[in-house]
Amino acid sequence: MKGMRKGSMIDASESVRRKKVRRTFLLLNCLFEFYAGITGATFVLFLYSKGLNTMEANLVVAMSLIVSFFMEIPTGALADSIGYVGTTVLSGILMAVTNVLFFFCDTMPVFLAAQISLGISCAFESGTLDAWVIDNTSTEESRTVFILKNKGISVMMILSGLLGGLVADFYLEGIFLLAFVAAVIYIGISLVVMPKVETVRKTRTQRRISEAASGVKKVIKESVQYCMKDKNVWNVILFNSILTFAFSPVFVFWSPVLHSFERVNYTVIGLAWVLMRAAMLAGNAVLERRKERSFSALAVISAVCGISVFALAYLHTFWSLLFGILLFEFFLGIIYPLKETVLNAGISHENRATVLSFHSMIVSIFNYVSMLVMGKIAEIWSIETTWKMSGLLLVIAGIVTVIKKREKLLS
Repeated sequence: MKGMRKGSMIDASESVRRKKVRRTFLLLNCLFEFYAGITGATFVLFLYSKGLNTMEANLVVAMSLIVSFFMEIPTGALADSIGYVGTTVLSGILMAVTNVLFFFCDTMPVFLAAQISLGISCAFESGTLDAWVIDNTSTEESRTVFILKNKGISVMMILSGLLGGLVADFYLEGIFLLAFVAAVIYIGISLVVMPKVETVRKTRTQRRISEAASGVKKVIKESVQYCMKDKNVWNVILFNSILTFAFSPVFVFWSPVLHSFERVNYTVIGLAWVLMRAAMLAGNAVLERRKERSFSALAVISAVCGISVFALAYLHTFWSLLFGILLFEFFLGIIYPLKETVLNAGISHENRATVLSFHSMIVSIFNYVSMLVMGKIAEIWSIETTWKMSGLLLVIAGIVTVIKKREKLLS
């Protein structure tokens, strides 16, 4: 009886520990993403308020993306030597540094430094918390907690985006002050709670950066070889990259254009952000009800989305433009999960991880190039010109893909 009682006590204790692990995981994810939420609606407007033009602002925005991409290798090698807790704490410190730089400084070189810090922070955080929760819970629990994470982040992004708009109307730099507080709490929880609830600690191993780099070379080599054999997978990767390139101008320019209308303050921009998140969730819900998940379906909905993007250039009132942006976000809610499904369905199980890593690399490059190219085009001509070009690109890519798929079926 004593043995059974002791066993049940251990099971109960383990259940409590795992529950704490899940709560810690969810809280840390929400705190880390708080920065993206509270700055999402007003960050570009903040850069414009400091005198940056469209090209300079896009360069600042793109800096964190490209730094995160290139720093995946060295940060991964360093993370192997400092463990889960150390890696998480370091990502929080860099996030705090990012907010301090934005809060106190107002020059482009410092903004670039802040974005470099943000990019490295994201590189350190990437996959760390996911791996930690998997190692410290059961397989079934980890699956459930990932679903809760996505829902939690969605809600947090909506609320923090609205909060960012409200705060910005009183003090624009205040969004970075609140994000700094969130980063400090993130660091504190990482230092105090993570070591207490974890049972599996990441083995600290020394891995040279050159060894990590060789892994990337292997990913590229094997992915290219796989794509040469399976053209369908390459076509999906290329199509997804074109989508990323075309979406970028809408992501960057929607808030400045809406804010240019009379009597539109930061709070209104925050409310628009909330409606945009809701529109995307509505798109997700529509896709869940549909059984069609083919490449052709992705191409068709992308072409329709392209028409909506092209039309944005001709909407000259606040409400009509807001409706157009919400329609775009609705299509994104369908396109994002659909393109992931199409890509995963086309890759064999043994090659999935490698090809997905390659896909992430290519998409990141297209996103960075788009930021620079579209920023320059907006500076020379207009923001509306970038929307027209993006819309046409989506329509052409969608139509060409559908035609090729039909020709293949008929042949």
